[in-house]
Amino acid sequence: MLRQRTVCRCLFKTDLMQRYLILLLALCFPAVMAAQKYRPVYHFSPKHGWIGDPDGLIKFRGKYHLFWWGHAVSNDLVHWQELPYPMQGGDGTFTYFSGSVVVDKRNTAGFGDSAMVAVYTLHKNDSVPEAQALSYSNDDTLFHFYKHNPVLDIGSNSFRDPQVFWYAKDQRWIMVVTHPHLHKVSFYASPDLKHWEHLSDFGPMGAVANDWEVPDLFALDGKWVLTIGQGPNRMQYFTGHFDGRSFVSDPQPEALWADYGPDFYAARSWRNADDTASTRVTWMGWLGNWTYARDVPSRWGKGFESIPRDLSLQPFPEGLRLVQQPVPELKVLRRDSIVLPRRKVNGQMPLTLFGSNSYELEVDIDLQTAKGAGLQVLLGQGRSFVVGYDVQQKQLYIDRSNCSDTAFSAHFPVRMSAPLHTRQLQLHIFVDAASVEVFAQQGKIVLSATTFPSETQTGVALFAKGGTATVTHFIAWKLEK
Repeated sequence: MLRQRTVCRCLFKTDLMQRYLILLLALCFPAVMAAQKYRPVYHFSPKHGWIGDPDGLIKFRGKYHLFWWGHAVSNDLVHWQELPYPMQGGDGTFTYFSGSVVVDKRNTAGFGDSAMVAVYTLHKNDSVPEAQALSYSNDDTLFHFYKHNPVLDIGSNSFRDPQVFWYAKDQRWIMVVTHPHLHKVSFYASPDLKHWEHLSDFGPMGAVANDWEVPDLFALDGKWVLTIGQGPNRMQYFTGHFDGRSFVSDPQPEALWADYGPDFYAARSWRNADDTASTRVTWMGWLGNWTYARDVPSRWGKGFESIPRDLSLQPFPEGLRLVQQPVPELKVLRRDSIVLPRRKVNGQMPLTLFGSNSYELEVDIDLQTAKGAGLQVLLGQGRSFVVGYDVQQKQLYIDRSNCSDTAFSAHFPVRMSAPLHTRQLQLHIFVDAASVEVFAQQGKIVLSATTFPSETQTGVALFAKGGTATVTHFIAWKLEK
């Protein structure tokens, strides 16, 4: 009998403990969920704190590295592991501004064979010159401050964001760095990453209304592409020729934009240290805008990066244009596909999809007699994020002005558009909690935006205005990690 009572008491205690845990979870779960609200599912975001420009994008020893100057690695550009804070040995009097990371396979700098070397802007404040500095790593994880920093100081307080790569033809390092207020890019060369020679300048040219920042230069499909961030939120690019000393742009009557949305900035390309002959060019940008980035309503931290995109140059009647495609590695996230048959649309047509805000859509629309057509995503409570085409204006547009709480910034409600003349609309859309990325016409036009909807805004609808449009292709995938 005693043994039976003991067993009963144990069961009673176990039952009480289980009930207590369930009650505790019930009480804590809303707070935990609120703290994680707006965190993306498949875009990289840090565990906490700030993330901005993607820096030091390099593939080495089979891993893709991403710095900001935090550090994360991935085997496939999709699943990321955040590592300890990498930057060691600074004296606390400066901020690590944007830059790049190289693998010094020839030990030109003397830090060791195949040392990883970070080249970045050492920034103190706006009244002190910005200079370029080094930190090095022999374990691919912790980077040690070079005791003879800075390695390039021209006495300017507007001189930043170095992108460095090995130029094999001349067997030396090339640095691309901006003078933001002057709307110029400078090219430097070095045999050892420590001593730099000025080669040439490029600019002003193209869009010059705002500061030039975060440059990149890479070979692509027989040309060289120079990309430049125009603050606070846009990336322009130039195609042309680079001979190891200077960049000469192709004739360009107007600025060319990599992304027409409000939130794609500071994009940089991965350098492949494992296969220097690889012609694949993949880049990633910051889904952010300096106008309101510090004020967005996420509580877990501020900011996240775009999905990685493969780049190509393709000819069009108006000239060569940069084309972006989501990396195919993202397909591993696809679950529960929904295929809809061909259908005519006149007015709004709500769809039943996943009831979540982490998904991918492929939609082709024949505009026929419609004066406008497209989709509403993040639909609910009388709000939505609109992806549409205006036939009269010949514009593809996104409109987030009635999608989320915008009290944190008067600049956030916005409609952005890109020029497009077509009657056959091809859309590839990625929705992920607090962002929408739209790739149109096989990636010729891209618009990216952040947005902050409520948890109940999970609807999707097709629409056509002023006539009838036909959806000729529709497939949706839920995306999960």
